[in-house]
Amino acid sequence: MEEQQDIQSLLLHQQWEACFYQIVEQYTDRLYGVAFGVLANSDLAQDCLQEAFISIWKNLHNFKGDSAVFTWTYTIVRNQAIALKRKEEKHRSKELEHHLHPMDGQELRWTSDEIQSELERALSTLPEKQKLVFELRYHQEMPYEAIAELTQTSVGALKASYHHAKEKIGQKLIEQLNLP
Repeated sequence: MEEQQDIQSLLLHQQWEACFYQIVEQYTDRLYGVAFGVLANSDLAQDCLQEAFISIWKNLHNFKGDSAVFTWTYTIVRNQAIALKRKEEKHRSKELEHHLHPMDGQELRWTSDEIQSELERALSTLPEKQKLVFELRYHQEMPYEAIAELTQTSVGALKASYHHAKEKIGQKLIEQLNLP
């Protein structure tokens, strides 16, 4: 991982601007994916990423090196996205019935936004560990080994968490969307 070593070297030599530039260059796409995975909205993910980069820049000199640089930036972006999501949810309608319109009194027709909203609602009911594993595995397509390193959890436990998360989300969606 030559790229990682370059950032570490820049950090050791306190070359903050060059280090920040490398973080932006190397991690923007992956970090955008993190924000989008939480927010499920491109514009909000872009806003989140911009705010996170400001925070990364302001705190770069405080980075201790206890974790990988990507892990540190990932945590900042994810926390920023969660905070933004909570803020956005306060502005949304709380009842799904206001958004749904039955067709011919039989089946409901769902828009992709409504399904996405229900998926996000189902995700929000998961325990934090399952939610994190689901987001990393499903949205980020991260291998279990990388998630294990990031979360300090065994691969077997992660696979179980992911399985349980999928089952719970599936059940919630079936209930909320009145699916057979």
